[in-house]
Amino acid sequence: MGTDKGLIPLVEGNWASLAFEKMSSLGITVKVSINPDQEKDYLNFFEKEQLLKDNLSLGVAGPLLGLLSAHVQYPTENILVLACDLPLMKASLLNRLRLAEEMGPDSGAIIYLNNGNVEPLCGIYKANGLIKIMNKLIAEKLTRYSMKHVLSLLDVQPLNIPEGEEAAFTNFNTHGIT
Repeated sequence: MGTDKGLIPLVEGNWASLAFEKMSSLGITVKVSINPDQEKDYLNFFEKEQLLKDNLSLGVAGPLLGLLSAHVQYPTENILVLACDLPLMKASLLNRLRLAEEMGPDSGAIIYLNNGNVEPLCGIYKANGLIKIMNKLIAEKLTRYSMKHVLSLLDVQPLNIPEGEEAAFTNFNTHGIT
């Protein structure tokens, strides 16, 4: 897109603050995953303790770096992930993930399915699944760093998107939403 998606302005705030508000409405601790170079810009919108900087020593990139950086800092916590470029996401769909976490079977992740395809950037990655991924990374057996590949290595509890809610999973890769 050529710009930091999280800082794309909206009528009120930006994409990252919108995602932050939706996650905060669940009554959970929320962190904004950033790379170290983004810190100065994000401090204009968030408190320092709300930011979680990528752990570059992990040697991975993209969303997986943010997820594993969070896991390293909070190794016993399940991590609810929401990409900032899903600005139409509803808090009710995020809460549905949390309810599935409480009631569902033990799995490595809880992920929405969209027409049979996983939505890796809106889901819960459980601590036990992240330990498995970290162990593969440490053993140099994690051959690809895509989130879909990571999910293929885990026991995933799938959730179907409720009928009529598919638009919430629209991933915006161009400017134009306000």
